[in-house]
Amino acid sequence: MDFDHFHTGIEIQWWLKKWAHDHPDLVDLYVVGESFSGQPIYQLTITNKSTGADTDKPAAFFEGNRHSGETSSAESALWLAHHLITQAGKDDKVDELLAEKAFYIRPVNNPDGHDLYLYTAQTNRSSVRPQDNDGDGKLDEDSGDDLNKDGYLSQMRQYVGAGKGTHVVDERDPAKNVMRNVGAGNGDYLMFSEGVDNDGDGDVNEDGVGGLDLHRNYPYNWHVMPENDATGRNLTQGGAGAYPLSEPETRHVYTWLMSHTNIGVVNSMDTRVPMHLRGPSTCDPKECMYTSDRRLYEHFDKAGAGFTGYRYTGSVYIDYATRNGGDPAPLFGHGPDFGYFQYGAIWYGDELWNGGDFKDYDGDDRFSDWERSRWCAENGRTDCFLPWTTAQHPTLGEVEVGGINPKFWSQNPSADLVGEWAANQARFNLYLSESLPQVSLSQVRVKPLRGGQSDGATHEITATVTNTGRIPTALEQAKEIKIVAPDTVEVDGARVVGEAPEFYLDGGKAQKVTLRVTKGDADTVKVTAVSVRGGLSSATARLG
Repeated sequence: MDFDHFHTGIEIQWWLKKWAHDHPDLVDLYVVGESFSGQPIYQLTITNKSTGADTDKPAAFFEGNRHSGETSSAESALWLAHHLITQAGKDDKVDELLAEKAFYIRPVNNPDGHDLYLYTAQTNRSSVRPQDNDGDGKLDEDSGDDLNKDGYLSQMRQYVGAGKGTHVVDERDPAKNVMRNVGAGNGDYLMFSEGVDNDGDGDVNEDGVGGLDLHRNYPYNWHVMPENDATGRNLTQGGAGAYPLSEPETRHVYTWLMSHTNIGVVNSMDTRVPMHLRGPSTCDPKECMYTSDRRLYEHFDKAGAGFTGYRYTGSVYIDYATRNGGDPAPLFGHGPDFGYFQYGAIWYGDELWNGGDFKDYDGDDRFSDWERSRWCAENGRTDCFLPWTTAQHPTLGEVEVGGINPKFWSQNPSADLVGEWAANQARFNLYLSESLPQVSLSQVRVKPLRGGQSDGATHEITATVTNTGRIPTALEQAKEIKIVAPDTVEVDGARVVGEAPEFYLDGGKAQKVTLRVTKGDADTVKVTAVSVRGGLSSATARLG
């Protein structure tokens, strides 16, 4: 398997089936549901089956390609799966991870959009469900047109003469790829997006394929789309869908997570800020998060940047919204908010790739196309921008089509760079997985009791339960919403007298527990530390 190209849907399915066939001791492959168009959505479970069931272990969930064009995220999910499978039996750290933890990996959550992006010139925000984006009562009737048949929908320019246009070739760009807006009556060219006014309403490409956003469709703090707000004056959310979880792709994530609450970390990956991005999406973290939870997230923010070098880390509401200036701004129905506030987990929605922003030549802390083109020229790259080629437009006549590569430079890295970006992101996801809570039972002791105990107990068992992970067995938020039952200790082979102990363990902390039991027929009992998100740990004890 290589990571110097973008894997098509057919290739991905082939690899998933091959891994499951070749490694039945580690890999299960199954279909979690169907996409909007009826395509199967595949998912892997990766764990060492000989050390226990996946549901008895702390687990991580990693998802790629929720948004149609954000194919780098699928590559990172594949890289992680490939690494775990191929390094099993070779890398002690991987063997330990697979023995103790489970990985649920869904490389392509949106196969419809993934196919659209890789097999056609079209792209869209997220789901391919038809949508009336221009409010004319029609669906998807004015998408872009690939006039020069190069497989992309890019920019279009028309030379109209000196002083008659709005744009000139940007003199700062040595490759002469980039156009600069100098205002009406000052330029040589008029600029358009590549396409035709298919519906004759005077606008071009304003109602393309789909239009909903699968990452605004989660139930926490979901808001209606603007056209559905009866008051006409409230806060709304574009792309939110008809109702929370209306879209099958989002619903299949939700139902999996709610039936597998052993999952303690999630990364539902996107492109292209680049950023280690997480909640809250509607409030200041210092005001609406538990302090200990927030500090744990801040630790992962810093750790993530160490793996990836991303320019930004932090919350959607504060850090994402203000990264280019301005005030904090909310997103509603956002996955990371559901993940923390309703699922009580560490949930990231990381944004891979930097859009070609490698050097800020003018030092203004912003990146423009001329800087992207200059960097490519200075580094001998000819694939960052599409050459300006002549095409015939049905109403404008002769035009030129070109500009920045909209798919494999602007939105995703070029094929030769995707492996590096996918790997760095996957290494952070491995770190999250290593940080999962993990209960460990030790120092199990048995003391016989004198006969005639008032509660009928015959023995007293003491043991120490330690959380060897970095993440608590329940975040403070998880405790509040009661998504995670308390940790406890169970005894198989004897009857526990009274209430079983209940507790939660912070990362690295231990709890000594005492149980009074009544001996049954068995001389040997099994003592087990039980944690929803910290897994199971057992030892035997002899009652005598």
